Amino acid sequence: MRARISRRPVRVAAIIVVALGAVYLSLYSYTRIDHYLFPANEVSVPSVPAFVPGTNIGVNVSLPGISTAGPAAWTPDARLNILVLGLDRRPWEPEDSSFRSDTMFVASIDKHAGRLQLLAIPRDTWAEIPYGNEPGIWAENKINAAYSYGQFYKYPGGGAAAAVAAVEHNFNLDIHYYVVIDWVGFVQLIDALGGIDLVVPEDVSDFGTDVLDVFPNSTVKSGEQHMDGAQALGYSRVRVDGDIKRIERQQIVIKAVASKSVSLGYLAKIPELWEAYRGSFRTDIQTAQVPGFALLAKQMNLDTIETFSLAPALYGGISEDAQLILLPNRDEMYAIIDRFFADPQMRDEAPAIVIEYPEGQDEAARLAMAHLETYGIPREYVQMRKAEAPGEPGIFDLSARPYTAGKLSGLFDLRLLNPPETLAGNGIDVLVRLGPATALKSP
Repeated sequence: MRARISRRPVRVAAIIVVALGAVYLSLYSYTRIDHYLFPANEVSVPSVPAFVPGTNIGVNVSLPGISTAGPAAWTPDARLNILVLGLDRRPWEPEDSSFRSDTMFVASIDKHAGRLQLLAIPRDTWAEIPYGNEPGIWAENKINAAYSYGQFYKYPGGGAAAAVAAVEHNFNLDIHYYVVIDWVGFVQLIDALGGIDLVVPEDVSDFGTDVLDVFPNSTVKSGEQHMDGAQALGYSRVRVDGDIKRIERQQIVIKAVASKSVSLGYLAKIPELWEAYRGSFRTDIQTAQVPGFALLAKQMNLDTIETFSLAPALYGGISEDAQLILLPNRDEMYAIIDRFFADPQMRDEAPAIVIEYPEGQDEAARLAMAHLETYGIPREYVQMRKAEAPGEPGIFDLSARPYTAGKLSGLFDLRLLNPPETLAGNGIDVLVRLGPATALKSP
């Protein structure tokens, strides 16, 4: 007589699997939506410990795309880059006309370290900018003409999209959002803060234009100053001593705006302020995303904004049509960009790293260098050298660079080892000694 096999456990198991699958899909969908609405504040599900029945053997089970297995390591995805454009538009001019961007900088938010960094792009930088209304066609001009060309030729997305394309194309970086503001909006926003307080490093006068007419004798005196919107605009725009000095003044003003916003508790009021002042600027950041950006702003330390500029990598020249322009030294320019986009905690330690590799492993050494650059370690911090004699592969922290040493141990299949006395005092902070079979790792 054949034994009857109960199908009840099978049905129960099937129901459980289907239910778990539905929960997983719901969680995955929710985290994807949450990633869009709340950058750097996404919900995640922790890894769950699972044990083999009847044993004490266990592992952490992670759900792909949902769970986390501990503190996240820094990766290039930690960056959120916003292109900020200041238009040279007077109050009486229509918004949809063609204007050059008087100011251009990348505001990069490092979500992992909670820091804001600014990279100024001088307006006269000679670059390839979109030409016509079809992406992928380029013409040489000052980079501040990209917005104007985009408006005039009806580039897809308009002037802002053309400026984003120019920055990405010339500087090999990703822009996630843009913000466009003109003189009118700038003044309104500063006045809404009740003005700003800043320290002017040196006197600046301009008797040839009306830019500083809002100051006595068209001069901004050095020292502590309180400026309203019109004064802050004049101080930001004056370029009698060149575009490089003007960039420095603009960065002073931006820091003052951030400091005032923090002191007034405005970061917590970003959603309400967005509705009140969104007419003062244009952006592709959606209203639904604003609460997430507000949470991100609250987590950041705006007292320590780091400022960078491409100016040191530029030199003067004259174009074929007789424009005064700034030409890039590309090696220096990309070194500045690499430093700007580096892991901030790595930059704090500014380590001298040596990658030591065995004879015949030149290609492995090249790949190791590229791997470090991918994960925010600037080339200027790294020296490559062939090993003079065989040594134990590993990572050696020679001068108390714990963050760097720990980060490197996550990038190579190598252990942190106690350094021998023979390696001390040689100007090296961290030594990475590769072996013939050393593998690269991704955190």
